[in-house]
Amino acid sequence: MATDIATALKDAAVENFFLLTGGDQPLWIALRDAGIRMVVARSEASAVYMADGYARASGRVAPAYGQAGPGAANIAAALADSVWAQSPVFALTGATATQAVHMNEYQDLNQPVIFGPLTKWNGAVATPETAGSLVSQALQIAATPTCGPTHLDVPKNFFAMPGAAQTSNASGRRTPTAVSKATPLETDLASALELLSNAERPVLFVGEGVRLAGAWTELALLSDLAGIPIVATAGGKPAILASHPNFSGIVGRYSSVTANGLVAEADCVLALGTRLGGLATNGYTLPNRRATVIQVDHDPLALINTYAPSLGICADVKVFLTDLVALAKQKNVKAAPDWLQRCRTNAGEWTARHREQLAAVSGNAALSPLSVLDELSRYSKEITLVADTGYMAAWTGVLYPITRYDSFFRAVGSLGWALPASLGVQMARKEKVICITGDGGAGYHLSDIETAVRYKLPVVIIVMNNSALAFEYHEQKYRWNGNVVAEANDFGRVDFAAAGVALGARGARVSNREEFATALAMAMKASDPFIIDVVIDKEAFPPVTNFDAVMERNL
Repeated sequence: MATDIATALKDAAVENFFLLTGGDQPLWIALRDAGIRMVVARSEASAVYMADGYARASGRVAPAYGQAGPGAANIAAALADSVWAQSPVFALTGATATQAVHMNEYQDLNQPVIFGPLTKWNGAVATPETAGSLVSQALQIAATPTCGPTHLDVPKNFFAMPGAAQTSNASGRRTPTAVSKATPLETDLASALELLSNAERPVLFVGEGVRLAGAWTELALLSDLAGIPIVATAGGKPAILASHPNFSGIVGRYSSVTANGLVAEADCVLALGTRLGGLATNGYTLPNRRATVIQVDHDPLALINTYAPSLGICADVKVFLTDLVALAKQKNVKAAPDWLQRCRTNAGEWTARHREQLAAVSGNAALSPLSVLDELSRYSKEITLVADTGYMAAWTGVLYPITRYDSFFRAVGSLGWALPASLGVQMARKEKVICITGDGGAGYHLSDIETAVRYKLPVVIIVMNNSALAFEYHEQKYRWNGNVVAEANDFGRVDFAAAGVALGARGARVSNREEFATALAMAMKASDPFIIDVVIDKEAFPPVTNFDAVMERNL
C-alpha cells in the first residue's frame, strides 16, 4: 500500500515530501524508490511550515507527514496558517493500527476530530486498496479553489500491506493543480463599472486573492486606464509595485496612516480577492459603512461578511479584471482626477515622512528596523522576502518596497512560521530568499537552521533581536498605563548568529547599519545558509493601529 501512496504522489508531480520521520518504514522505502525527495525537518510543525512555504511560492500542492499520536497532533496544530492563506498543503498521518483501536494503545488519539476544523477535506483510509485513490483525491481537493489543507489518516499496519492491483495511469488523471476559473456576468461587469464611474472617491482595495490569481498586470492596467488609486492589504502587497504612481500604501491594522485615511474617505471601494477580515479592515472600520462596496472573489462564501457588499461578484479575479479593463476601454472610463491627485500627493507626503524618520534614526545608538529595511530594500529586485507575523509583518508589510511581483510572503498569524517556511520558499525559488523574524519567532524553530545546512539552502535569516516580545511590551507600556510585566515579555540575551554557526551555517551579529550592510553583502554572496543577528532598539515602534487611541503615529 505504501507503493500506491508513492505512485499517487509521483503521478501528481510531487517532488518534495516534508516530514519528521516516524515509524512507518514502508512509506520511506516507497518514497525513496519512487524518486521523491524526503525533506526531513526538526519537528512536525516546521515540516508543515516548509510545505506551506513551498506551496505558496510554487503554486503546487505540498505534502507533510506526521506519525500517529503526538506527531499527527503537531501537524494539525501547524495547519492554521495554511487555512488562513488558502495554501494547498496535504497532511498525511499515520494512525493507530486497526487491531489496536479502542485498546488504550500507546499514542492513540482520535485524529480525524483534531483535523476537522483545520482542513477543507478530512479522510481516513478504510482498506489498503483505497489508499492510492484517496491520496489522489486529497491532492486534487487541496489544489481546487478555494485552495487549502487536506488530511488523510492511514492506519500504521496498512503501510506494509498489499495495495490496489492496478498500475499507474497518470495520463488519465486531472492534474491536482488545475484551476477552474469562474467568469463574471456581463451585467455584474456593467454594474461595477457604473458604480466606479459615478463615484467621487473610488479606491481599488487589493487582497491576497489578486496575487493568488496572478492578476497584477490586469490590476495595474485598470488603475492606469480608469485613474483609480490602489491600496493593498499585507497579503495583497506583492500584487502591486511600489513604483506604481497610483499606489497609495498598505491598509488595515498593519498599515500606513495615509492608506487608512484614504480608504476612510472613499465612497466606492472595489475589494478584489479579500475576505474583508479584521486585519485587512482595521477591525471592520475600513471602508467606512457609508461607502459602496463592490467585492470580487472566486469563493462565494467570501462574499458573505459584515460589510454585506452592495455588489458581490463570484468570479476569478484575473478573469474579472481582464473583462473589466476591456469594458472600461470601450466606455472610455476615467475617475475623478482631483481625487487621484490628492491620493498621489498624500502618498508622496507619507514617503517624505518615512525618509525624514530614516534620517532621524540614523544617528541613534540602537539600530532601528527602519534602517535595516532600508538597507534590505537595495536588494529588492533580486530576492524573495519571507516575514513572520506580528511586528515583523508590520515592519515589512508597510515599509519594504515591492519591486518584483510575487516576491513577498508573510505569516498570516503563526509566530515562528517564517524560518521554516523560508526554507520551503527557497526550494521553490531560484533567487535568494531572505527571512525576517524576531527573536521571539526565531526561538520556535531555531534547530531547522541545521535543516537548511543539510539541504544546502542558501537562505538568509535575519533575526531582529531586542531580547523581548516587543508587541506585548508596547501593549503594556502604552495601553495599560505603563504596567509592564517584564517576566512575561523579556528573554535573555541570545546571539542567534553564534547559534546558527553552531548548527553549521555562517553568521554575523551586528549592532549598527554599517555592520549590517557588510553582513548582508556577505550573505547575499553565500552559497550556504547565513544568519544575521541584528540587535535592534526595543523601543522602535512599528506602523500598527493598535495604539492609535493613546498615541499619534506618523507612518
